[in-house]
Amino acid sequence: MTRTARWRGRTLTALGRGMNLTTLRRPLILLTIALLARSRDARAQRDTLDLLERSARAYRTATTIRATFEQALTSAGSSEPRMARGEFFQQGPRHFALRFTQPDGDAIVADAEAVWLYLPSTAKGQVMKMPREAGTGLDFFTQLLTSTRRAYAVTPRADTVLDARVTQVYQLVSGKTDAPFVRATLWIGRDDARLWQLETLEHSGTVRRVRFLRIRFNTTLPKGVLAFVPPAGVKVIDQAALM
Repeated sequence: MTRTARWRGRTLTALGRGMNLTTLRRPLILLTIALLARSRDARAQRDTLDLLERSARAYRTATTIRATFEQALTSAGSSEPRMARGEFFQQGPRHFALRFTQPDGDAIVADAEAVWLYLPSTAKGQVMKMPREAGTGLDFFTQLLTSTRRAYAVTPRADTVLDARVTQVYQLVSGKTDAPFVRATLWIGRDDARLWQLETLEHSGTVRRVRFLRIRFNTTLPKGVLAFVPPAGVKVIDQAALM
């Protein structure tokens, strides 16, 4: 054996003596912990997005939806929200109505013909008849749940307790100029996959926050609630005709 070979052998032996099992195992343990953490995070991300899809599927397959709500509407440049209460009704993706109890008598109805805005609390003696496309920003469940992951970039946020209910929070951001909302936030129940609160930012700068107090699926809706008949003596302003 040459002198060089003997030197290398002694050096390797010395290194081997200095490395105990703990030294060898430490990098492997750290690597395992990192891989497990990454796997756990990926699984949690999948579970979180699965909840969003489960919620969307429930609303998409419901024959009818009836929900009581509270609304806070803050216009651009205003710091004080306008508060409202009422019931939301929906049958299919295109027929819905917001019937207000506060202000009493106000109504927004999307029927087979048009979207009707009847707001005697602020515009007495008239009703606005608008094209159906104008009502997309009020069709909350269809716009925000039916095709959420195709229309918006979705970012899960931390869980939040809302009315003693644990909800998963999602932030939605749209890069499309024709989307009804610039961004939206959803609060979906962890246990029931129902949308209990939403907040939207419209292109006009208006911020709308809606909290649902009670939600019922597949229930019989009151007769005529999804149709609008202008009251006697009320002037109909046809926006489509004006345009």
